[in-house]
Amino acid sequence: MDVITDQYENISINQLYTKLSSKLAQLEKIDQVEAIEAVQKKDYIETSTFNKNYDEQDLSRVLEKFRKKDAEVRSHEQAHATIGFTTTPISYNYQKGPDGKMYAVGGRVKLDTSLPDDPKDVSFKLDLIKKAASAPANTSGADNMIAAQANLNKILLQSQGEDNASYE
Repeated sequence: MDVITDQYENISINQLYTKLSSKLAQLEKIDQVEAIEAVQKKDYIETSTFNKNYDEQDLSRVLEKFRKKDAEVRSHEQAHATIGFTTTPISYNYQKGPDGKMYAVGGRVKLDTSLPDDPKDVSFKLDLIKKAASAPANTSGADNMIAAQANLNKILLQSQGEDNASYE
């Protein structure tokens, strides 16, 4: 302890506080740099973890399947959204590919299925819902069910004597 007190014996308290503050600032700066480096390491994706014995053609085929499915899903959901009135943005389900990228493997879009009071407007809206559900080339079971339900509701509306409930 004598070494420390001898070294700082002729320094005023203010000078000592200044030196301590300077050292503290240096330590805080080091802590900030280390924190940034830790975050960067956390977000880092190791691409060299592939087994070097993999077949390049197999990897290429798998990646192509992911890309194709992603394009199909996005096209499918966009077809629904462009025809019908949506209540929310398109929502996708993602899967991580072997290249570390996220690919859409499923999705959904919520259509506005609220029905107006006027029978003609209801008929028009049901036609629109049916058209939006049937819009993609490859409809899903859920798409077919929504289109069928809209069609049944329209038939029910017309059977209730609403002969003028058609826009054709």
